[in-house]
Amino acid sequence: MAFISSGYNPAKPMENRFSDIGPRPYDNFFPPVIKKNFGKWLYHEILEPGVLVHVAESGDKVFTVRCGAARTVSTLYIRECCEIADKYCDGFLRFTTRNNVEFMVSDESKLEPLKKDLASRKFEAGSLKFPIGGTGAGVTNIVHTQGWIHCHTPATDASGPVKAIMDEVFADFQDHRLPAPVRISLACCLNMCGAVHCSDIGIVGIHRKPPMIDHEWVDQLCEIPLAVAACPVAAVRPTKEESNGKKINTLAIKNERCMYCGNCYTMCPALPISDGQGGDGCVIMVGGKVSNRISMPKFSKVVVHYIPNETPRWPTLTKTIKHIIDIYAEQANKYERLGEWAERIGWEKFFEVCDLEFTHHLIDDFRDPAYYTWRQSTQFKFSDAAIHAYEGAEKTAAVAATAITDEEKQAIVSFLENKKAGAKTKYYFNDFFAVLPGASARKVKDVLSKLIAEEKLMYWSSGSTTMYGLKGSGKEEE
Repeated sequence: MAFISSGYNPAKPMENRFSDIGPRPYDNFFPPVIKKNFGKWLYHEILEPGVLVHVAESGDKVFTVRCGAARTVSTLYIRECCEIADKYCDGFLRFTTRNNVEFMVSDESKLEPLKKDLASRKFEAGSLKFPIGGTGAGVTNIVHTQGWIHCHTPATDASGPVKAIMDEVFADFQDHRLPAPVRISLACCLNMCGAVHCSDIGIVGIHRKPPMIDHEWVDQLCEIPLAVAACPVAAVRPTKEESNGKKINTLAIKNERCMYCGNCYTMCPALPISDGQGGDGCVIMVGGKVSNRISMPKFSKVVVHYIPNETPRWPTLTKTIKHIIDIYAEQANKYERLGEWAERIGWEKFFEVCDLEFTHHLIDDFRDPAYYTWRQSTQFKFSDAAIHAYEGAEKTAAVAATAITDEEKQAIVSFLENKKAGAKTKYYFNDFFAVLPGASARKVKDVLSKLIAEEKLMYWSSGSTTMYGLKGSGKEEE
């Protein structure tokens, strides 16, 4: 009755209902000028590092100031962001996927005061709260995973090394001295919930030892089939062990199969994998990108197979990354991404000029022929030669189609019609070679395809096997 007295109508449960289930329409959060010109922007320019202008067909302009922020921020920081947005941006602001805060103004007169205000805000230790930068041919803000703050499987921290690296390359965050953008990402374990597999520079935390097994607690804390199924390389299996004079259900690890990803620990807390005694550390990957510009998207390659965790400032890691960026800035051509530069000079030369040791751990044996043979990129463009070749293929197909005679088609139909009652009604492709002796496989295929197009035949396919028969014949058709 309380619901009724509050105005709830059981006959119309959705009437006047407010809910926080599901996302609100995204355009609810647009500044008025963005909503007005949505999908009608002509171009954008980078006025200076961290400052952009977007121009719409209507002539409206939006000035964006991009500031680097941490992935994990306090409520006080968010309140300060809102205060700035209320003061200059009519209450609107935007967080990007690379942990930036963007303040947008449509009135150019507010741009300089906004920049000065942001530059004046500092933490107690003196560092900038809202450093402006991260656009164009510079280092973007580092996107990273959770690390030791939240996650239970990391091999390295996230916030710690990211802060140390960003302190080292901060000048390039606020400058455009590089040939092209350099995107740096960090994933704190092999499960890689970051973007390290396709970033210019990626840092991956790695474990180097298989998980330990607390046999006494496995059956009490874990769903054993789930822990077994979680292993991507089938290194975990159920077993029994003796404890305190009785047999208990537990797990065993095949160490030579284990790739130290930590998936099993995610499902079973009795399989701890983190090792603070010199086992866990970082890998550096180089050369990935998502962009289609100049060349196709690329996966990153491992260039440093192991750097130990050197808390709190990770000096070896930061020094190595800074050195790679400096050599790239010095030697690459304009607009050339890091991976494109490495491919142009050769990966052997890349290791040499960056003072990196090449070991057998770095051999790239990723086999994926289908990935490269399928045309899946906007980089595929028709040249004159390709157009002529394509026209030739069309002509060949047309000639093949016109070369099919009525006698050939009738031979196939007669073969199927003259089968005795009770005989099978579907035949494999190879069965038709006897009907058209001397014909090539292409010829037989063309005749069958023509009959299917004329709706005289039908075909059935299981994905690996195809069979042909007269339309309307067979038990399934009846």
